[in-house]
Amino acid sequence: MIRKAGDFSSQRMEKFKGGEGYFAIENILEGDEFYGKGRLFAKGKLEPGHSVGWHVHEGDMEACYFLSGHGVVYEEGGRCQEVQAGDANIVLDGHGHKIVNTAEEPLVYIALVLYTR
Repeated sequence: MIRKAGDFSSQRMEKFKGGEGYFAIENILEGDEFYGKGRLFAKGKLEPGHSVGWHVHEGDMEACYFLSGHGVVYEEGGRCQEVQAGDANIVLDGHGHKIVNTAEEPLVYIALVLYTR
């Protein structure tokens, strides 16, 4: 199966997880296509100054692979790290993170959330 650009379902979530602005996603997989193994495989985009708020993954894990732009990822213990194209943020079950676009261009990444239980 080929899913062409423009055929992906999309969502725009305001103040996602308590963040600033909105988080826009294009779903690469949906519903039954996960075969019960996960809940999100999508291309996400944060506009300048927008963020995904702090959240903890319980019963799942997330991998974020950054495609373009620059931002900051916050982790437990007050740790923060700059990210750019080619970097990945892996968040294991029971851990949390927050993603902020600190640049003047969109921060674009692929997000994959898989169930751990």
